[in-house]
Amino acid sequence: MAVNQNINQENGQPLKAKDFATDQDVRWCPGCGDYSILKQVQSTLADLGRTQHNTVFISGIGCSSRFPYYMETYGMHSIHGRAPAIASGLRVANPNLNVWIITGDGDGLSIGGNHLLHIFRRNFSVNVLLFNNQIYGLTKGQYSPTSEENKRTSSSPFGSI
Repeated sequence: MAVNQNINQENGQPLKAKDFATDQDVRWCPGCGDYSILKQVQSTLADLGRTQHNTVFISGIGCSSRFPYYMETYGMHSIHGRAPAIASGLRVANPNLNVWIITGDGDGLSIGGNHLLHIFRRNFSVNVLLFNNQIYGLTKGQYSPTSEENKRTSSSPFGSI
């Protein structure tokens, strides 16, 4: 008899958002929008009937990149900007996985911009969730590729270009 993979194996009920949440303390700044993104992804995965054992979140460096720790799925926290390279290797190794790249505007559009472009160019079937807060939040104030022009920060007191 086949096991229905979209059922919580502990209680026999359909998967819910809480089934995708870990017991880890979420460590983002109070009021950060990342909390809302986390809850929406957990809810969406349950609504779409995704399974925990077939879903992988891969991240780089930055505030958004703590995401895999908070998901009750497989996950990996990689080095700065390299999540797309790892995700492409994972898709080649197991094309049946539901692979997510979690990145921020600094991680994905600056240091990892070339890797992100190439995973798109090669048309890998992955999901990319880019958190755009227009700043390097983890370092508390460097401007990022999406910061508005003339953005003044602690590392750019005369404004960004």
